[in-house]
Formats: sequence, C-alpha cells, structure tokens
Amino acid sequence: MTRSLVSMLLLKVIFAAMLFVLFSLGVGNRLPFPNCHGTCLEFPDCAVHCKTIGYEIDGKCLPSSKGWCCCY
Repeated sequence: MTRSLVSMLLLKVIFAAMLFVLFSLGVGNRLPFPNCHGTCLEFPDCAVHCKTIGYEIDGKCLPSSKGWCCCY
C-alpha cells in the first residue's frame, strides 16, 4: 500500500514538472522583442509562419544583422 502511495506521489510530481516545462517553453516563444526566426528564403510566406509560432503581428521580411528575417 505504501509503495502505491509513493508511486502516485512521484507520478504527480513528474506530471507537475512536465506542465511547468511546457508552459515555460510556450511563454518563451512569445517574446516581445524582435527575433529572427528564419530567413525569408526559408519561409516565403512570413505572415503565415509568424502566426503559426504565436506572433500576433503580421510577419514581414525585414533587414537585420542576420539578413532578411521573418517575424523581426
């Protein structure tokens, strides 16, 4: 009986840790400052690509220090 309680507690801790990591990754993808997610050659339709990864702004090909970037 004690082993089953420990197992359930361990599963709950692992599940909580997984949720925390997934939430952290989701928030990290919506950074408010510009970030080059790829060149315009990699993503010809920047608007669709930027909305797919969570940006609410229109994706435009803009010049940056890394070349022409989407979601910048």
